[in-house]
Amino acid sequence: MTVAVVVLLWGSWQAGRKPFYLVLAGVALAGSIFLGAMLLTDQERRVPTDPETVETSISSVHETETTFRLRGEIINRGENAVARTEIMAEALSCPPAKACEVLYGERMTLSMHIPAGGRYPLNLSVPRPDREIQAERWRARVLRVEAYDR
Repeated sequence: MTVAVVVLLWGSWQAGRKPFYLVLAGVALAGSIFLGAMLLTDQERRVPTDPETVETSISSVHETETTFRLRGEIINRGENAVARTEIMAEALSCPPAKACEVLYGERMTLSMHIPAGGRYPLNLSVPRPDREIQAERWRARVLRVEAYDR
């Protein structure tokens, strides 16, 4: 865009002083309107919110040579629309009568607008670790949530 403006100004300079000053005034006016719109409009602010307001579930896992493809659902139970969610995708080993052990985890950031009360399909691609793992279950734990401030 800068190159286009410079070429426009250069071309108008070649045509004479009057066209140059007219084009320069137009560029200055357009630039000031653009700058004013950016500074003065109400942009939606993002604020941290309680991670408990967002729930995730994993319904299926598909293994490929390089990744684990996790499919599930993400639900916003909060009052504000969600802008960004940080998730820890974890492979679990759950022996009988013992607590589940985390075999592998990958931190991921999801930038998706989820309205209050909304639910969307969740598709994650988790890279395979260097070592081989035999996960019995997967979960996606919500670590951090940013919501739009009203």
